[in-house]
Amino acid sequence: MARYRSLSRANKPGHYSAYPRERPSRTKIWKYTAAAGCLIFILLFFSSPPVPNANDINPFRPTSHPPPSLRNSTHTEGARWRNHWSWLNPFSDSITDDQSQSVLPPPRNRPPIYTFYDAEAEKDEKVKAAENKLLLVWRRAWWAQGFKPIILGKAEAMRNPLYERFQVRRMEQTLGTDIMRWLAWGQMGTGILSNWLVLPMGSYDDRLLSFLRRGEYPKLTCYEGLEAGLFSSDKASIEAALTEALDSPHLPKSKSIRDLVSHKTFTVDPKPSAIAFYDSSSIADHYKSIFTALTDSKATGFLLLADLITSHLHLTFLNTFSSGIAILTPHRSHSFLLQYPAITLANALISCPPSPDPTSCPPNNPSCNPCSSSNPLSLTTPTSCTNTSTLFTIGTLPHPYTLASLLAKTASLSIPHIRRDTARDPWLISTTAKTLGPSLGGPDRLVPFKESVGSESLSFRSLWVIAEEEYMGEGAAMSKKELEWFFGFAIPSYNSTASFSLSDPKLKTSAITATLASPALYHPSSSGDNNNKDSPGDKELAHQRLLLAHAQSVLSLSSASPDHRIGGKWKGKRKTRKGDDVSEERVQAAVEAWHLADMEAWRFVRAWGARGREERRRWESEEKRFVRGWED
Repeated sequence: MARYRSLSRANKPGHYSAYPRERPSRTKIWKYTAAAGCLIFILLFFSSPPVPNANDINPFRPTSHPPPSLRNSTHTEGARWRNHWSWLNPFSDSITDDQSQSVLPPPRNRPPIYTFYDAEAEKDEKVKAAENKLLLVWRRAWWAQGFKPIILGKAEAMRNPLYERFQVRRMEQTLGTDIMRWLAWGQMGTGILSNWLVLPMGSYDDRLLSFLRRGEYPKLTCYEGLEAGLFSSDKASIEAALTEALDSPHLPKSKSIRDLVSHKTFTVDPKPSAIAFYDSSSIADHYKSIFTALTDSKATGFLLLADLITSHLHLTFLNTFSSGIAILTPHRSHSFLLQYPAITLANALISCPPSPDPTSCPPNNPSCNPCSSSNPLSLTTPTSCTNTSTLFTIGTLPHPYTLASLLAKTASLSIPHIRRDTARDPWLISTTAKTLGPSLGGPDRLVPFKESVGSESLSFRSLWVIAEEEYMGEGAAMSKKELEWFFGFAIPSYNSTASFSLSDPKLKTSAITATLASPALYHPSSSGDNNNKDSPGDKELAHQRLLLAHAQSVLSLSSASPDHRIGGKWKGKRKTRKGDDVSEERVQAAVEAWHLADMEAWRFVRAWGARGREERRRWESEEKRFVRGWED
């Protein structure tokens, strides 16, 4: 029976025999297999982590091209930066993924301030030249206070839709000029309208100036004591005031647009303390010699008035920073040479400006402290910054390679020396020792330093430049033109023909020594006494000049260079102690890697200055197409 069952099972038909169907061909089997393999590969590809690049694993990988510039990135003068709200991160490459690019605060909004000047009016050429000088004084002063000064003319007034109604009205010439400037202002829209004899004579953080810089003017506002000198308004209020003035029945007998509109149209704010108006009544009351000169010759009087206003702007700066000027000199005995341009500028700033009335004060501040050559402001050379609102600071920041050469007193730096014998971030730690204490490391000091350089509440109290650039080149940080736009007034005693390239052999070491040994300089020591022991002599200065020239050649800074690397394409080599050839580029890279915080601060200062100069040049190139108010 068991045998029968086994035979029965053996002979029992299979499943395929019971349900016959077509067997798939070999071609179909291969297709199904390939499709399944592709599906498995796709699933594994998207579910597995990415395979690391061999270049990322290899620590000795060759250099590669930098990543493409991110959105909102700019570069000029060899500096590269990106504008971003997270600029207060210690290191910029955490945002940009590019070590050569700095992150700067977003550019501050410069609200427009307008004035009206009829360049087509028939005038003597000498009068036009004198008026052009006054317009330049007006432009510079308002630009330094954070505004965008724009000079309007008849062309803007003619484009206003209300100009046709203005043409058919009869009125006096004085009123016609006043309405013309309002028409030009209304065509431009929301902003500030100023007479070109109205200038800011106060601190940058003055309440009214801070309010005007916001660029929001909900009402048509005038200011007590300035008459028709200064207005702020939105576009709708300007058009409403013009319409009311042109429809007024008192149009033929009035002399000002304020006489034609109701008192409710204007909001009158109290007399500002930081605005000066050099109108005819102020000149007649306070500056008799200028008034007499204007009566005799308009051209001569305007030139004297321009000199007087310039001296008052300079005097306002001296009164604002009454504690003097501090020139940061960390590691004085090794790097005092780098302060020569800053000391030259400081001497020019504390010098009394030429003035037709030296003892006079601005009309908005009759109780000022006139400049006295017998009692000038103090010049100090502290090694660290101090948080004093009445002290102006000039900081010259050397590249870590430059400072390392000066501290070692040799141009033959080696990587073992940098790693074993040098402290990290010596410049930043020294300059912030007083405000932050000695315990913090370099990276922890970067955010307060960046804030002092780039924040709106602190940046107007200091000037920061890098030590390696050419100072007197056109558009350079320490050129006469750039400094006058930075401070807002001309600096006649600042020698624009001198060569501040410290590596230039035409600049005599004796001249540098005489400037650095100026009796006006005060070198504070830990005891509070004047310390001249750290001031180097002629031989030391001559050696420092050679080291600086070598560092400049290694860094090879060039605004036209497309290379994004700080050190450019320098391929010089030298022998180390063991006789191995080491490129200067490798040593520079080692210095930059060892002093990361100093390098970040250097890049930030360079980018900050380059962006400010680029902004002004771009605006100047746009505005030069229109009317006067520029250097000849």
